Amino acid sequence: MILLSSIDEKLNHAFKDEIQSIVSEHGSRLGYIPSQYDETRFYFNKTKPFLEDLGFDAFVYADIDQEFEDHHLEELKKCDAIYLSGGNTFYFLNNLKKRGMIPFLKEFVERGGILIGVSAGAMIMTTSIESAHFLDLNEIGLDDLNGLGLVDVHFLPHSDKVVDQMEEVRTSLAGTVYACKDGAGLIVQEDGTVQTYGTIERWK
Repeated sequence: MILLSSIDEKLNHAFKDEIQSIVSEHGSRLGYIPSQYDETRFYFNKTKPFLEDLGFDAFVYADIDQEFEDHHLEELKKCDAIYLSGGNTFYFLNNLKKRGMIPFLKEFVERGGILIGVSAGAMIMTTSIESAHFLDLNEIGLDDLNGLGLVDVHFLPHSDKVVDQMEEVRTSLAGTVYACKDGAGLIVQEDGTVQTYGTIERWK
């Protein structure tokens, strides 16, 4: 499992090298799940060159919002990795739950698939998206903040944007917290081992 604060030219070089190695070993077909409907696929097209640079060369675009179709799940099953995009974390998680994607994604990982989350997507991979309160508005009033539970930590991306709130972050989030600047992130092995890359603060 790969959790990134951002995916752009700021990506830590060692982090990038390790992801390229993982892609080379496991396969280059990627399922892309956007956080919300994007009629022109603007964000996918913006991100695609960076994904290609990591070694992905075949893509399945699976909208889970306005253009959701059941056959998307069958196409995603054939992918070597699935990418959860950035966006509003509360809206994204609500869509995943509404479409029954939580058990699907857990099973995908259990079968050996690689799950990649960026920003909102990374927070959703953890036990709870409580850290999203420091970055996003919960405009839909989502009450159940339980995430996929694949990574038993809190993940706070874009930590340089919430410097003034760090003390509140420290006191309000129970458990281990990884606060990551853009370009940084984590790789979590099947046994729970966490490898960190880039500028990260960790505390309990």
